[in-house]
Amino acid sequence: SPMSRGGEMVYIPDDSDFSSFRDQCESLEGWHCRYNKAGVTVWSQGQEESCSVQKIKTRISCKDVPAETLYDVLHDTHYRKKWDSNMIETYDIGRLTVNADVGYYSWKCPSPLKNRDFVTLRSWLPLGNDYMIINYSVKHPKYPPRKDFVRAVSLQTGYLIKANGARACVLYYLTQVDPRGSLPKWVVNRVSQFVAPK
Repeated sequence: SPMSRGGEMVYIPDDSDFSSFRDQCESLEGWHCRYNKAGVTVWSQGQEESCSVQKIKTRISCKDVPAETLYDVLHDTHYRKKWDSNMIETYDIGRLTVNADVGYYSWKCPSPLKNRDFVTLRSWLPLGNDYMIINYSVKHPKYPPRKDFVRAVSLQTGYLIKANGARACVLYYLTQVDPRGSLPKWVVNRVSQFVAPK
């Protein structure tokens, strides 16, 4: 059954997509620092503060975690509930290629907001000491929007993990999500200062 990305057909990210993602993670141009404490930095880009579709980037220094371990943890769907306190449910829908799959993820939003869910195509690329995982939303005929959730849209979300010696690494998390539905201004304003670092 065919999936679509908005009106476009689905495509598997290629080397140029991963390269572009890495450049966005490592570039400082056009990014505004919103938070910087205890090895965690958060930037936002582009749109006005009041716009709900912001691009947000987080960089975290991990002193005692090898890059490979962090990559395995981020990849492990079953383990996610141990560290992602906002997650309601996640599961794999199907494998597309050796390095791409489609999955479902639902997320608790602070009251009084309705919870959000996503269906995304996820693709990954281990490159020696560096690892990348990127995703974007797709529509799947067997997983239509549900009444109890607002179906949000990941325009682009991903992780870049860079080894920093044998037992340390740097994690970049970059996301641009359309939360859909109406969001109060205070929620939008808190995303970069509060939600992202958490």
